[in-house]
Amino acid sequence: MSYPPQGYGPQGYQPYGSPPPGYGPYGYGPPSPALAFITAIVFIVCGGTSDSATMMVAIIGAAFTDDITGNIDFAISATMTVACTTLVFALILFARLEFVRWILAVVGALVTAYYIYAIIWILSHDGGEFIAMALVAFLLWAVATVLAVLPATGRAMRRRQPAGGPPGYPPPGYPPRY
Repeated sequence: MSYPPQGYGPQGYQPYGSPPPGYGPYGYGPPSPALAFITAIVFIVCGGTSDSATMMVAIIGAAFTDDITGNIDFAISATMTVACTTLVFALILFARLEFVRWILAVVGALVTAYYIYAIIWILSHDGGEFIAMALVAFLLWAVATVLAVLPATGRAMRRRQPAGGPPGYPPPGYPPRY
C-alpha cells in the first residue's frame, strides 16, 4: 500500500512542521519594499524640471495653448502643478501608503494620455525634430504609471506582518497543542 509523503494534503492545506527536504518555506516571505521605493524614485524623476529650450515641447498642456489661451502661460502653470503634486506624493510614497500609489497612478495615466496626444500633435504639425523630449517624457510617465499599478508594488506597500497569524493561533510550523 502506498501512502502520500508526510506533510502533503489537500490543496491549500498547510501541514505543521518543517517542509520536506529540498522544498522552500511555506507561503511567501515578507514583501520587500524595494519596488515601492523604485516607483517613488521614478515619479520624482518625472516631477523634475529642466531649463532646456528643447523642453518647451514637453511642457504639459503646450499642445492646447492655441485652443485655450493662445499663450504658453497656461501650459507652464499646468506643468508646475503636475510637477509639484507628483513630487509631494512621490515623497509620501516612501512611507508606503497604499492610497498614494493610486493617486500617482491616476496622475501618471492622465499625463501619459496627454503625451500620446502631444506626440501626435507635434508630428502632425511637422515638429519631428523636436519630438525627442516629448518621447522621453512619455516613456518616463508610462513606466512610472505601470510600476505604480503592478501587483508587486501593492505587495511592496504592505508592512511586515507580525509572526503567528491571527491571534490565538500558533505561528506556522509549530505543532498544535492538545
